[in-house]
Amino acid sequence: MKRLLLAGLALAASNAFAQSAPSIPKPSCEKPKLPGEMMRSDASVTKRYNQDVEAWQKCMKGYIDERQSVMKANEEAANAAIKDYNDTIKSLNEAAKAK
Repeated sequence: MKRLLLAGLALAASNAFAQSAPSIPKPSCEKPKLPGEMMRSDASVTKRYNQDVEAWQKCMKGYIDERQSVMKANEEAANAAIKDYNDTIKSLNEAAKAK
């Protein structure tokens, strides 16, 4: 009986963790491909490669900016929740002492 209870608790804990873990999108930026050595002497190939590198950099910077914005919003929400928690506990403790 104890084993069944422990197994149930372990399963519930793993499900709770799995549900709360957010899925973070990976960057969808296409990495530039370095042209072969012989192709690099062609100015149009080099120009296209440089454009590909710039496009990738812009995409990655956009992804990073978005992730940092989400992190900041999460931090602010967590801090607000902590403040609410602390204020509520303080209020409850004060009310209990007053009785």
